[in-house]
Amino acid sequence: MRLSRLLAPLAALALVSCVGIEPPVAATPTNERSSAGLIEAGAHWQVLYEAGEWAELRTLYADDAVLMTQGQPRIEGADAILAFLQRLPEAGAQVAFRFEPEEAVVEGETGFVTAKYRMDIAFPGKQPSVVVGRSFLVYRWQDGMWKLWRDIDNLAPDVTPQDFARQAISSTQRRRPSRPLQP
Repeated sequence: MRLSRLLAPLAALALVSCVGIEPPVAATPTNERSSAGLIEAGAHWQVLYEAGEWAELRTLYADDAVLMTQGQPRIEGADAILAFLQRLPEAGAQVAFRFEPEEAVVEGETGFVTAKYRMDIAFPGKQPSVVVGRSFLVYRWQDGMWKLWRDIDNLAPDVTPQDFARQAISSTQRRRPSRPLQP
C-alpha cells in the first residue's frame, strides 16, 4: 500500500504528460507530512516551473533555501534561486523536467528526496539539449507544507537519457496548475 501511494502521483503526472491534458489533482500537494507528501511537493514544483508560475513557485521555497547545482556557484535565498530558475525561459527556451524519485524519507520536521532528473532545453531554431543527473533535496516542514530548503544536483554517470521516456517539448506543455496550492 505504501509503495503504491508513493508511485500513484508520479504515474498520473507521467500519463498527463503523454496525452497533453491538465495535470491531475495529485500534482497539487495534499500538504501531507509524509513521504508521499514529499513526492507530491516535487510534482507540484514541476507543474509550476513548466507553467511559468514564478510567484506560486516561490512559495514552495524556504526563505533561506540554497541551490547547489553542477557547474554553478552556490545560490543562496529563495529569491536568488527563482531568478536563476527563470533565466532559461526568459531567454526564450522551453524547459521540461522529468523526475524519478528513488527515495523519500521523513525525519521529524525534515524530508529528504533522492531523485533522477532529466531536463530538456529547447531554444527556437536550435537543437534541443538534454541534461540528466541526480538530485538530493532537503525539505523543511513550514507553514503546514513541505518547503524546499536545500537542492543539490549533479551529473551522475549512472543516470542516462535512456532512463526516461522520451519527452518532446512543445508550446502546449506550458500549462497552469488545475488547482491552487491548499494551505
